Amino acid sequence: MNEEIVKAQPEKLTKADITKSWIRWFAYAEVSNNFERLQALAFCGAMTGILQKLYKDKADLAAALKRHLAMYNTEGNWGCIINGISIALEEKAASQIHKEEDEEEEVGEDAIVSVKTGLMGPVAGIGDTIDFGTMRPILMGIFIPFAMAGSAFCALLPVIIQSIYTIVFGYGLYQKGYTAGRQSILEILQSGRIQTVITSASVLGMFMMGALSASYVKLTTTLTIGTAMKAIPVQPLIDQLAPRLLPLLVVMGIYIFLIKVGPKYIRIVTFLLVVSLVGAALGII
Repeated sequence: MNEEIVKAQPEKLTKADITKSWIRWFAYAEVSNNFERLQALAFCGAMTGILQKLYKDKADLAAALKRHLAMYNTEGNWGCIINGISIALEEKAASQIHKEEDEEEEVGEDAIVSVKTGLMGPVAGIGDTIDFGTMRPILMGIFIPFAMAGSAFCALLPVIIQSIYTIVFGYGLYQKGYTAGRQSILEILQSGRIQTVITSASVLGMFMMGALSASYVKLTTTLTIGTAMKAIPVQPLIDQLAPRLLPLLVVMGIYIFLIKVGPKYIRIVTFLLVVSLVGAALGII
């Protein structure tokens, strides 16, 4: 009888267990995406080994697997911290099953699901803003000119740098989420460092986008102003007033369209194509 009780006790999780869980999440976070549950299969798959060590009773294990198959979606890199927090909560919930008295705070199924649901949106907003809205465009902006100059290695550097960053940062967040539990995300959000990073990266990103717009958006006009003496070209006058003004107006016009109307990219491309063809046919651009 004592032997059966010992077997029913949850096993102690090790750092290797957390690392294996992270590897599974890192490998499949975006692979198993589907319209019904999004990243739920990847999340549950990453938790499988953990749950098998924590819940020796088949009914408890089935219930734990089922709750992690609910719809789940976040940014895969920053979302690692939610996985770590969930593991810490599951470990505490499993330990409470075998105790007659609750600890300082009871952790049940509702608490675990609520933490996941409550965090996946805010964390996704942070991750998408930093990783894909800021870091990726900056890397592309830095290395695209070198790639266009003929450097094949520079063409691969954005992928290499972001992959290394994702591995190192994601692993750290996974472990941080487990060791600090729910307090870890509060420390990150309340410290103010996230907003500082986002603001700094956004400013740098705007500089890079401005440089790219000036370098790669080409628009000049062949219009002239007729006078009694001679025809005066308009483009030199524009260049003296504000160099690269026409490309700036094009970029700002597209930006305003995206803000007011939305990401209607086919309309934008069609409009630019029609205007370019008509302008070239009339000889004004």
